[in-house]
Amino acid sequence: MTTAAQTLIANTGENQTLLSCARCPALRYQFKQLRLKHPDYWNKPVPGTGPKSSPLLIVGLAPGLHGANRTGVPFEGDASGNLLHATLQRLNLTGRLRITNVLKCLPRQNKPTGAELTRCRPYFEQELNDFIRSKGKVIFALGRVAHERTLGVLQYKQRDHIFGHGAVHTLASGLTLVDSYHCSRYNTQTGRLTAEMFGEAMTEAARIAGLSEAQ
Repeated sequence: MTTAAQTLIANTGENQTLLSCARCPALRYQFKQLRLKHPDYWNKPVPGTGPKSSPLLIVGLAPGLHGANRTGVPFEGDASGNLLHATLQRLNLTGRLRITNVLKCLPRQNKPTGAELTRCRPYFEQELNDFIRSKGKVIFALGRVAHERTLGVLQYKQRDHIFGHGAVHTLASGLTLVDSYHCSRYNTQTGRLTAEMFGEAMTEAARIAGLSEAQ
């Protein structure tokens, strides 16, 4: 998806509150500076993308500088997105699920603060509520923070659902939380996460969600 296409989507009424958010002055100032340095980048909060009726929701951490912050699309245009989208294509999941981040704006030095995540919580909470209302089945959490923030919004105790790559957590109301290490360049380069490991976790999430072509 091009930035122009994402702009058209983001400018619909449902995303106006997010795009005009002023909860984090430091991040708004960072956008101002980035518009000077990278005037062709998106440089705004990044809304989720993909069909809202999908039974599977992928939750990442935050936009990357040269990925989602450039393109306006979660996990589009950087190494993390390359692994994610290669896996989705291999499993015939492209365009069949929704993708979002816990934090909607590019964090400073690529390190989200607790305060920023808390201020962004209402947007993420709304997404999860919409997902549940649309009878979503599986949340695929990329990394510990996504796992913990998802549980926090859903009001589950962390000690009852410990993060671990490939872990499957059965929640109430038919929801399942599946964990994976984040598909970041750091994790893949250090060998903590391989394409095979990521594919196995994604396959299980898709199977539980009922996306039969990925079984």
